[in-house]
Amino acid sequence: MLRGKKLTLEVYELINKNWPIHPSDICRLLEIKTNSSNISKIKYHFDLLEEQEKISTKKIDRALVAWPLEIEKLRLMQELMK
Repeated sequence: MLRGKKLTLEVYELINKNWPIHPSDICRLLEIKTNSSNISKIKYHFDLLEEQEKISTKKIDRALVAWPLEIEKLRLMQELMK
């Protein structure tokens, strides 16, 4: 299993390819057991990436979803152009 910075990079790549995405979806894509412990580990990497300003996250109901920050910038530009 991936750990540390390698796992953070893999999570970031999966977010870029599959946005919007939930931590449990990342677990499935990495083929690791989807349990609360592993989901919490992936959420930790979501937090790191958000701190590094690479992704945006939002809680929708009880679910946390993430998408690349570049998409947020494109959305903002589109709104400004309207």
